[in-house]
Amino acid sequence: MIIDEINRANLPAVLGELIYALEYRGEFVESIYGSTDGNSDRKITLPKNLLIIGTMNTADRSVGHIDYAIRRRFAFKEMLPDKDVINTEKGKECFDKVRKLFVKDDGTSSDHLSPEFDWKDVQIGHSYFMGKQKELEMKLEYEVKPILREYLKDGILLNSAKEKIENLKID
Repeated sequence: MIIDEINRANLPAVLGELIYALEYRGEFVESIYGSTDGNSDRKITLPKNLLIIGTMNTADRSVGHIDYAIRRRFAFKEMLPDKDVINTEKGKECFDKVRKLFVKDDGTSSDHLSPEFDWKDVQIGHSYFMGKQKELEMKLEYEVKPILREYLKDGILLNSAKEKIENLKID
């Protein structure tokens, strides 16, 4: 089962008793609900081969809403923005310009990033930089720059980034 943007949901409400049952795969777990066929059996079991993959974007800052009960039942694999998957040189160049607002070449946080944030949690992903020149120009103007401006308002990026954001363009 794949749940996209798993952190956007109220997981206890979405998964319900599956949260508890995840710890006891292959074993019967008592449910508060009866079966829909009128049978009074309230036991459920999850097969051991059930795999739940949840994707999430840490940049939207809703990751903090994942409670500890959920965190204990899932493994987390960090996947950072990857320039190598961008399919054009123009896209890669623009990705690099935006990336420098968040992180220096040596892997430390940029001087434009508030010290309260880790660049890994807020850097804009590579999908914004995919496509041909006209599409890249549209994404930059109507998706990337507005996000970066919001980051300025929210204090994620410092005012030193303002001019750099406004001067971003596809060369």
